[in-house]
Amino acid sequence: MAKTAHVLYRQIASELEADIREGRLKEGEQIPSERAMAELKGISRMTARKALQHLAGRGMLETRVGHGTFVGAPTIHQELKALSGFTEDMERQGRTTSSIVVEAVRDAPSEAAARALSLPKRASVLRLVRLRLADHAPVAIERTEIEERRVPDLFAKADFSLQSLYACLAEHYGIVAATAEQTIEATLADAATALQLQLRPGDPVLRQTRLTRDADSRPFEYVRSTYRGDAFVMRVHLSIDPGASTPTSTVSPTEEDPS
Repeated sequence: MAKTAHVLYRQIASELEADIREGRLKEGEQIPSERAMAELKGISRMTARKALQHLAGRGMLETRVGHGTFVGAPTIHQELKALSGFTEDMERQGRTTSSIVVEAVRDAPSEAAARALSLPKRASVLRLVRLRLADHAPVAIERTEIEERRVPDLFAKADFSLQSLYACLAEHYGIVAATAEQTIEATLADAATALQLQLRPGDPVLRQTRLTRDADSRPFEYVRSTYRGDAFVMRVHLSIDPGASTPTSTVSPTEEDPS
């Protein structure tokens, strides 16, 4: 039976993706046009177009008007409409994810975490700091604080260089992320951040702060993450408030953490 156009464009896209990931096609290199690809692969131009559009939507290709289609710098698209963790985001985009655990300790909470989690005096947290990798390249530093009494022996439950924190929390403690409050700030990499993310000091980064709540609206996680500015695209889905005449947005000042 002849392959359907859907199967064909997916197959062509997978072949191109493999060429990019394995270095046969390099960043900035021009790829064949729709017409040339259709002739080379023996497919329709529509199928070739869909394959290229699929990879462009994932940031792997970029079209330059009047010049053609080129291999793009790898980017990660994060949809700001659903609550998910880094591992889940990467899996949806077909990326290989892993982490380097920089720190996994029991400690006093930072002042910002103590406030956000409404911790009592002398409460302790488990702090997990990870360098997050996508396709083996560093893209983010993530610093998580969770009240220890809610997750005793957390660090013995999983290998957090490979496994999802959210999956571990759900499996071993019955804690499921339900809602979150998140802020994002554009800033510049300091020397330590630049070294970890393979940037130059002063390169742009995105700093994200998240307070996550469970199904009972109890805050359980305070996270501060720093992302490479050239590796992430944040997408926000907006709609007009029916009670307002025009779309509105609110910008709140960021709260500095002295720790």
